[in-house]
Amino acid sequence: MMTSTIQPSLQTAGADTTSRMMERAPSFASAIARVGGGSREKQINEAAQQLVATSLVQPILDSMMKSHFREGPFAPGPVEERFMPLLNRHLSDQIVQGSNFGLVQALTDQLTARTGSLELTA
Repeated sequence: MMTSTIQPSLQTAGADTTSRMMERAPSFASAIARVGGGSREKQINEAAQQLVATSLVQPILDSMMKSHFREGPFAPGPVEERFMPLLNRHLSDQIVQGSNFGLVQALTDQLTARTGSLELTA
């Protein structure tokens, strides 16, 4: 059989850390609730914005980054290649939030009308 080689003081320290984490749990849960709060229409609008950003704007940005002008001395380095999708994701989110896309409004209107039968999950 294996016996525990953990010293009793370390076991107590681990239990102490766990109890401190459990004390902080309610404040963390309330912080999450504040972030996720808002009206149902606002949640639907944010979901529509995310959909348009990832399915319409981000692919356009990705295709722009793969143009033949980015060859030779203008070719992206390894860091650019690694982080460009993250930048494109951020840019697409900012473009959709800062613009008035009719598609976002149409999706919001359509999904808001069916709110009774629609369950939102994040």
